[in-house]
Amino acid sequence: MLKNILVTGGSGFIGSHVVDHLIKKKYSVTVIDLIKPKRKDVKFIKSSILNKKLIRLALKKNKIIFHLAAVSDINKVKDIPTETIETNILGTTLLLDEGRKANIKRFIFASTYYSYRDAGNLYTTSKIASESIIKNYSFLYGLKYTILRYPTAYGPRNRQVDAISIFVKHALKNSNLIIHGNGNQERNYLHVEDLGEASVAAINKKLINKTITLISSKNIKIINLAKKIIKLAESKSKIVFNKQKKRLDDFTSATLNIKKKYILHEWKPKNNLNSGLLKYIKYIKSNTIK
Repeated sequence: MLKNILVTGGSGFIGSHVVDHLIKKKYSVTVIDLIKPKRKDVKFIKSSILNKKLIRLALKKNKIIFHLAAVSDINKVKDIPTETIETNILGTTLLLDEGRKANIKRFIFASTYYSYRDAGNLYTTSKIASESIIKNYSFLYGLKYTILRYPTAYGPRNRQVDAISIFVKHALKNSNLIIHGNGNQERNYLHVEDLGEASVAAINKKLINKTITLISSKNIKIINLAKKIIKLAESKSKIVFNKQKKRLDDFTSATLNIKKKYILHEWKPKNNLNSGLLKYIKYIKSNTIK
């Protein structure tokens, strides 16, 4: 039974890579999502996470939940605040409640390192609230959990609205890379394949009732990221600053108050930023450049 895992949002960017690594580890995976997964070797339930009946049915055999389904696009969150709260907070609570009734063995939650911030948008707030509810379910009902706080992911299958994706596409066309603000904002990036592998490694019993921050060893300034992408892509692009227009919810990772990190002793990233970016540039070339 513990080899049967339910993955919510398993057709999405990070979720699909988590599924890939679960399959590699010989788990039997059921995906709940509104979009059909590309893999043919998983069971698929087309549903939102607010459908109690289907969740209850799925948990008859699946005793571990990987919960990745969420409204996560910060630009969309602003326009659909009620839907964001309903999906991200109430959806998580529904899964927890059906999970405790089904006597699940672990609830693994995809959170964000934005949760270290004192302020944030509704996406951040929904993740912080969900973390608190998960811990309350553990306290009240003994439900075992692991919270994974992800940094900024990049790599194949993303929405291509993040800085790396935009910079790479522009660099490959030799068009200008536009930086909002002064470019000194810092980010922490991990290749999505590493996030997928690390997430599966978190099934380890030693990480029960732990909050884990998955981050690379170094942050990078956006200006330096742009320069690196231009160099790796062998591009003739120029960097242009738009200091009048800041990105929504812009911040620097250097200000995050990350006090405690649990290390996954059986895992370390296979990609550093250089190798990961080269892999992503090759992927974009093969899929979009004619």
